[in-house]
Amino acid sequence: PSILDRDKAVVSTQSTGGLREQLREKLEEPTKDHTLSLLFRLPNGSRVTRAFLPEASVKELYEFAFTCKDAPNFFTLVTNFPKRILPAYDTAEVVLSCREVGLESSTT
Repeated sequence: PSILDRDKAVVSTQSTGGLREQLREKLEEPTKDHTLSLLFRLPNGSRVTRAFLPEASVKELYEFAFTCKDAPNFFTLVTNFPKRILPAYDTAEVVLSCREVGLESSTT
């Protein structure tokens, strides 16, 4: 089942916590050159920065955001500028890469 399964109205804290831990173990931060540095702003105002390869899928971005402390169970990823909504976790487009959806690191 999807980690962001909108058909399930209630997600138990225990199963959510276990899933978050499994994803943390699975998601390794790349150490290569030519990575994207992405900033995630959480609803509580906290910020988390992480490197991703340009080939990383949008799904990986959602999975990383889901593992962040205080991340909500259901959310949408939105770019800051230009403002646009990234493909939702439960859509076929979630397999697109960061490069394919136009995500780039700032050059400044």
